[in-house]
Amino acid sequence: MEIRLPENEILYFLNRLNRDMEEFLKNSLEHGSEGKEWSTLHNDFRLLRCREVKQCDKEKCPAYRSKDYRCWLVTGTLCADEPLGDYSKKYQTCSACPVFQKVAKDPLLALYENISILIYHLQQRASRFRDLAIRDQLTGLYNRHFFNEIIGREIVSLGRRPEVLSFAIVDIDCFKEINDTLGHLMGDEILVETAALIKSAVRKSDVVFRFGGDEFLVMMSTADTAVRNTVDEQIGSAVAAWNRKNAQKYGVELSLSIGCATCGKDGDYLAALKEADKRMYLNKVTKKGKMRAPGLPDIQSDIRTANQ
Repeated sequence: MEIRLPENEILYFLNRLNRDMEEFLKNSLEHGSEGKEWSTLHNDFRLLRCREVKQCDKEKCPAYRSKDYRCWLVTGTLCADEPLGDYSKKYQTCSACPVFQKVAKDPLLALYENISILIYHLQQRASRFRDLAIRDQLTGLYNRHFFNEIIGREIVSLGRRPEVLSFAIVDIDCFKEINDTLGHLMGDEILVETAALIKSAVRKSDVVFRFGGDEFLVMMSTADTAVRNTVDEQIGSAVAAWNRKNAQKYGVELSLSIGCATCGKDGDYLAALKEADKRMYLNKVTKKGKMRAPGLPDIQSDIRTANQ
C-alpha cells in the first residue's frame, strides 16, 4: 500500500535536508575529509534507541550510551553478543533488526538514513585513503610526505609563539648488517620494534615519522636543550630495556644513533634538519669502532649525542 505524506511535512523535510547538505559540503570543502558529522536532522524525529526497542542491557556496547539512534553506523556493537564491524560488514544483521526496520518503514526517515549511510561510508573511505597517503605502511608512523605537508604550517605557527621547534633524527646502527645477516624480514621486524620503541619514549605531543629507510624523525614543539636531553635519555633507556628483553629472541642487540637540533625563528627547518643529521652521523662515528655484526654482545645500546 502506497504511503501518502502531508505536503507540508515533505516540504519541511526537504528544506532541512537541503540546509544540512549545504552545511556539510561547506565544512567538507573547508576542512577536507575531516568534515564534521553532516547533520542533526534526525533529532527532529522520535529517537529509536536499540537498547530500548530490544530491551538490551549490554552497557559495554558502544551504542548503549549514544545520544544517536543510529546504532548501525556504530562500529563494534554487541547486538549479536560479539563485537560487529561497520555497517558494510554487518549489513545483513542490521537490515534484519527491528530498530532498522522501523526506520525503513518511514519514507522520510528511510531516505535520510540512506543518505547518511552513503555519506558515512564515503567519509570512511576518504579517511582510509588519506591514512594510506600519510602513514608508513610497515611501522604505522607518519611518513615523509606527511612531514612535508605539515611543516609549513608548523613554521608559520612558530613565528607567532615564543616556543621553539626541535628535531631529533634517529638512525639504526648496523642496519645493513642486520638485513644481510638475519634477512630482510627480520630487518622489517626490527624497524617495527624501533618505531614502537621511539614512540613510547617521547612525549605525546611529539610527532614521530619514518623518514626513510632505517631513519626516523621526531618533531618536538616547545623542546629546549633540557627536553632534548631528556628525550635522549628516555630513548637510551628504552633501547637498553629492549635489549634485555629481546636481544636473544631477535639475535641482535639494538643500537641507535641520534642527533638533535632546533629550528631558529627564521623558520629555516632545512638547516635544522641538516644539523641534526650531522650530529647523528657524528654520534654514529664516535662508536663505530665499538659496533660489530648483529648478535655480538659488544654492540653498544646507549645513544650519546654529539651535541652534548
